[in-house]
Amino acid sequence: MKVKPLVYIGVPVIAIGFLIFNRLQTIQANEADAEKESGARRGAPASVEVATAQSYDIIESIESVGTVTPEFTVNLAPRTTGVITYLEVREGEVVKPGQLLARINPDQANASVLSARASINESRSRLTQAQATVQANNIQIQQNIRQARAEVANAKANLNQTEKQAEADVISANADVTEAQAELASAQATLKNRGSQVTAARANLTNATTRLNRLEGLYEKGYVSAQEVDDARATVASAQANLDVRQGEIETGQADVNTAKARLESARANANSTKATTQAQIASAKARVEQAEASLASAEANRAQIPANEANVNALRAGVDSAEAQLQSAASQKSDTELRSTIAGTVTKRNADPGSIASPGQPVLVIESTDRLIVNTSIPISDSTKIESGDRANLTIEGIEDPIVARVEKIIPSADPQDRQALVRLAIVSDQASLRPGMFAKINIEVSRSSAKVAIPTEAIQDGSVMLIGQDGKAVKTKVTVGNSDQKNSEIISGINIGDQVVVLSFSPVRPDSPVNITAERGLDGTRRVIEPPNEDKKPPGAKS
Repeated sequence: MKVKPLVYIGVPVIAIGFLIFNRLQTIQANEADAEKESGARRGAPASVEVATAQSYDIIESIESVGTVTPEFTVNLAPRTTGVITYLEVREGEVVKPGQLLARINPDQANASVLSARASINESRSRLTQAQATVQANNIQIQQNIRQARAEVANAKANLNQTEKQAEADVISANADVTEAQAELASAQATLKNRGSQVTAARANLTNATTRLNRLEGLYEKGYVSAQEVDDARATVASAQANLDVRQGEIETGQADVNTAKARLESARANANSTKATTQAQIASAKARVEQAEASLASAEANRAQIPANEANVNALRAGVDSAEAQLQSAASQKSDTELRSTIAGTVTKRNADPGSIASPGQPVLVIESTDRLIVNTSIPISDSTKIESGDRANLTIEGIEDPIVARVEKIIPSADPQDRQALVRLAIVSDQASLRPGMFAKINIEVSRSSAKVAIPTEAIQDGSVMLIGQDGKAVKTKVTVGNSDQKNSEIISGINIGDQVVVLSFSPVRPDSPVNITAERGLDGTRRVIEPPNEDKKPPGAKS
């Protein structure tokens, strides 16, 4: 009875153990096969993707995405409330600028226009009457002022002439005084000179008399001749005669001085009289000027009425302006009952129908421009300094095979503080017939372009070196000097030549001087060509399988 439970337990245990043993055998066999396969792979050439060095343009560009949008989108909404009485356009219809698209019941607006016109006519009539009265008063006031100003000008001219004549008369009288003074000074100088001549003549007479007396004494003693005495007596007589003449000239000179003094006194008296007369004439002319200026002030005082009159006219004119403003407002309200297109475009939405109530700010129609499509995109603010207006941009749009060409039109100089992106606006240059607003576009903006004599994919360069495929099919690690680069390719200044093949991608580590198996070739334009392995079924006779 106890054997059966042991059998029930032992059989399952044996079965489980057998299964575990078989599983362990399978794992060991798989590991052995994997080890053999790994060893085989370690000895086999590495599978690689290569690229051929060639001349190519290095194009630095900025990639982004954007959406094709119309240049203008207009939400056509009324500015007044009313019942829509006319609305015939529907979605998809093309409209022109100024085209009437919808109309709101204008009855109330028409009544406002008529009322405003009546108010304008009444205001203009009152203004015309006031302007006629004010104009007559102003003309009389201005005429009086002009007459008074003419009198002032005439009086000032007379004063000016009187002052100049008085100045001339005084100058002439003073000149006579100066001339008389000069004559007196000359006569006095002549008299003084003649006095000096008398003194000299008297001295000469004294000297001659003294010599005569000395010669007469000598003559009595017999020391000089009688002739010498006679000559000395003649000299004395001559000196006496000269003295008499000089004394007569002094009397004449004194008479001249007296005459000059009398003339000077007469000139001074005449100068004083001239000054008194001219001052009286000037005072009279000034009094006339003051009287004319007083009359002008009185005439100008009447001009104070002009501002009051003008204020009244301006008030009436303001009333006319107010009435005209009311008319313009009423006319504007009437024009607001007509909704016209402001752009050339296509109706994309119709939000109401005839008979419905239109409300201010609620769009009745949405119109999008069709003349010009643009693309708005965002790029990092650090890249925004690399582009400028006019730069070329290539657009790739799903569903359109041919690339679309655009130009950078505007760069917003500030960035969004949330994502640090700058907004760039692109204008589409290519034919826009196949484009529709809302299309998604991949954007490539060309920043710079340079021609590289030798270029390879940037991915082939690792730490300044490339794996070059030698003529023997083995990889050779070669140092290169790198020039300009873009997103795909790099310029090689030295290290390799045109036509050399380099490893771009490998499926296992590539060791220098080891053979490689080329499975694909990549073009510098990004295309990839797969190289099929040799057909094992077409091995030459005697080849090992």
